[in-house]
Amino acid sequence: MAQVKLQNINKIYKNGYHAVHDFCLDIKDGEFMVLVGPSGCAKSTTLRMIAGLESISSGDLHIGDKHCNDVLPKDRGIAMVFQNYALYPHMTVRENLAFGLETRKKPKDEIERRVSEAAEILEISELLDRKPGQMSGGQCQRVALGRAMVRKPEVFLFDEPLSNLDAKLRVSMRMRISRLHDELKQSGRPATMIYVTHDQVEALTMGDRICVLNRGAIMQVDTPMNLYHKPVNKFVAEFIGSPTMNMLEGKLIKTDANKMAVDINGHIFELPEEKQVTAEQYNNHGVFLGLRPEHISMEAGENGYDANITEVEEMGSESFVYLDFEGKQMICKHVNPDVSLCKQSVHRISFNMDKCHIFDKSTEENIFIPTE
Repeated sequence: MAQVKLQNINKIYKNGYHAVHDFCLDIKDGEFMVLVGPSGCAKSTTLRMIAGLESISSGDLHIGDKHCNDVLPKDRGIAMVFQNYALYPHMTVRENLAFGLETRKKPKDEIERRVSEAAEILEISELLDRKPGQMSGGQCQRVALGRAMVRKPEVFLFDEPLSNLDAKLRVSMRMRISRLHDELKQSGRPATMIYVTHDQVEALTMGDRICVLNRGAIMQVDTPMNLYHKPVNKFVAEFIGSPTMNMLEGKLIKTDANKMAVDINGHIFELPEEKQVTAEQYNNHGVFLGLRPEHISMEAGENGYDANITEVEEMGSESFVYLDFEGKQMICKHVNPDVSLCKQSVHRISFNMDKCHIFDKSTEENIFIPTE
């Protein structure tokens, strides 16, 4: 049983700084949960409280059926993988992998078996007699992961483990970690994994669910696709997705045709029929119109709106087009190679309003997603 429950967890430092605010999260047995957010949002602090490396100011932490607020880290059934590997430099890979088991007085043959199994899964068998100084960053991180694996913990904790690796290695390692999670589940001994990152690509590709944090508080906990398509507030909408969601400040109005629309400096964008009833409750409210880059078209023709192209980033199969629309910078994801786009030119654009999001200016909440 490896369910992790955080109930009204707070972290207040001696200087009065309130880092974590009433954090409530139920992580299911065998789930891959990602904590994501900008630097300073307390995601690593939260992870360290789960690990027992930071004290809990108030609230309750349960790992399985055990109340763990005052339980020593070694007795929590967890294993942690750090950003900086934290390997013993004077030990070989074999010795690093075996060290935790030796301190727990495990039988020698069991230690050898566990070390061999982990090395084979992570493809580091040929590195067992090397020391950390003789290996690359990617190899060291695999050893760090192996050291956690051999302990067969109920809960794996990852604190930005890939941030020191180059882009290619990050892709490879996140696949290895995801594969490890799947293999443990298929073997009948699933492990709960809690993974901290500021990289939303890692979050979206790895997590069963993602917890988005800002300033020590939970913004939304949901599946990757729901976070992308149904953000509950402006912060989540802008944080999840690359390039970020475009935001245009405007006002909800009722047109002469009795339809709800967003007025942006005199430009009227009518909402689709299924959003009309909800929008009526916010008539004359200040709002933000949110649109993903892929929901802005560069092929609008006569029915579009003029925007100035300020920059074009060619990405191979697609282009990121930076636009100035009514003094606001926007980004469009353009995939049609037959349409020529030039910097410092005027182009007609249109918005796919069926995919739009409306955020109340005062609360920044998505008016189309009911809050609990």
